[in-house]
Amino acid sequence: MGDEKYPDTLEEKARAILAYGRLLLASGAGAYRVKYSMARAAHQLGISRLEASVTMTDITVTAWENGRSQTDFTEQRHVGVNSRRLDVLSEIGTQDLKVRSVSHLRSLLEQTVKQDRHWGMWTTVFAAAFACAAFCFLNGGRVVECTTVFFAAGIGQLVRKLMLKRNYAHFFIWVVCGMVSPLVYMGILSMLASFGHVLQLSHQAGLISAILFLIPGFPLTTAMLDFVRSDFQSALARFSYCVMVLGSAGLPLWAVTHATNWDVVGAAPMALPFALNLSLQILCSFVAAGGFAILFNAAWKVALLAAGVAALTNPTRLILQNYSGIPWQIAVGLAAFVAGLCATFVAWRTTHSRVSLSVPSVVIMIPGVPFYRALVAINEGNLSIALTTIAEVFFVIMAIGFGLAFSRAVTDRGWLHDRDTTKLADSYLEDRAN
Repeated sequence: MGDEKYPDTLEEKARAILAYGRLLLASGAGAYRVKYSMARAAHQLGISRLEASVTMTDITVTAWENGRSQTDFTEQRHVGVNSRRLDVLSEIGTQDLKVRSVSHLRSLLEQTVKQDRHWGMWTTVFAAAFACAAFCFLNGGRVVECTTVFFAAGIGQLVRKLMLKRNYAHFFIWVVCGMVSPLVYMGILSMLASFGHVLQLSHQAGLISAILFLIPGFPLTTAMLDFVRSDFQSALARFSYCVMVLGSAGLPLWAVTHATNWDVVGAAPMALPFALNLSLQILCSFVAAGGFAILFNAAWKVALLAAGVAALTNPTRLILQNYSGIPWQIAVGLAAFVAGLCATFVAWRTTHSRVSLSVPSVVIMIPGVPFYRALVAINEGNLSIALTTIAEVFFVIMAIGFGLAFSRAVTDRGWLHDRDTTKLADSYLEDRAN
């Protein structure tokens, strides 16, 4: 069977399955999703057993058929997120799109790559600008801070896109953007202060919100999910990457604030009536999540759905946190759990994956501002404050991961039980990869 270019031999089957996994990995999929999806395709190609080792940048698979085995390896150096392509790839192998042959699988992959679309550069620039400005309000920013953050984050995202197009190393990009956005923020605020429009010292704390578009929210969330599923190779690699890029942005931030004696301690938030404050929190949660979804290259429908989930869960989390005395970590965990349930219910009725819907809605709960303030405190020698803050941030991030994991456990037996993806079964056709 098959054609001359892609015959249905064990070698070609293994290579095609590996190519499928590589595309998933390049789109930002976690280890379980990659292994599950490859196993489902392997089963439909007649492979009796498939073992896979998946990290953040490489995959090794061994396939068995009729007593013979084939081992292949691939590495992909592109670390990024493409929610739109992830949703399309997730459909391969389902009941509606079964894999019939190696040639068919290769054709599906080629078609996916060929039809892949990306948001334009200026769309992502405005998405980052609006998302960070909304993020600034959610972190206690006022009108001046939010407006200044809009321009600083937008220019920073423009620099990042231009550097990504030229294939600069991620860590170098984050260092440059971690310096550009704060300098733009300082420049705008200093200019306004020189004209007497604002008092510069009262708006310094909004500086950190200008670099929140640099938070690696997608890999950080998938790292937590990989930890929960005991995929430690992938989890540790993703977590290490996140720590490095966060540090790459935090170091120039500290250098700039230290050189200019800039205070990054948060100012008191605006005193607003409860109804108005809640309405603005709903709006800003919607805008921030939608903006991050676009940065993850989600389709516009997915961006709107994810934004809607965030508009429901994040203000509720803030109410629990600020008015009922519930600890920060518990409030975030409950909100992530509800966001995961909402994403699951939407995914059941659409062709969109849960991860594309849930991650943008919980990414705005990642405490980026406290983390960067802690990095500044470390460099200034305030270790006790820094370590306390970092510990809180760590447990909040863990709460997000556990909240999403629990939501999947109550709706998916593949998460409730430890599913062995090496044992291929017809049940793999019953649902999509996670």
